[in-house]
Amino acid sequence: MQRLISILLLYVVSFFPAVGQTVPADLVEAFKNGNATRVSAYFHQNLEMTILEKNYVTSKNQAVRIMDNFFKKHSPTDFKISFEGTKEKSKYAIGSLKTADATFRVNILFLNKQNERLIYYLSIEKESLYELNP
Repeated sequence: MQRLISILLLYVVSFFPAVGQTVPADLVEAFKNGNATRVSAYFHQNLEMTILEKNYVTSKNQAVRIMDNFFKKHSPTDFKISFEGTKEKSKYAIGSLKTADATFRVNILFLNKQNERLIYYLSIEKESLYELNP
């Protein structure tokens, strides 16, 4: 009986975090490595972006170039998700992107399209001292 309980607990712990996870692990790694092409695999065909206070309504192809330019100017060293949530039919996440020269707050809004989670809004902004030390 104890063995059965151990197996069930292992199943629950390993299965359920993946089900509730908003941000795919591959997307986290892509941000961490500064790989714009891998990040773009999660972009909707058209999306809105705010990168360092500059707004874009752009195609997926143009968004790759925007991200590539950002990563070239700000070489990532780490990326962690600090919060994930759901509001109505959308899922969202807030992360912290550390680069060689600064730390940035990353906001991501997802929509589900044909059982695929796609980014339709992405913002990257410099983290304020208040956010780092509330």
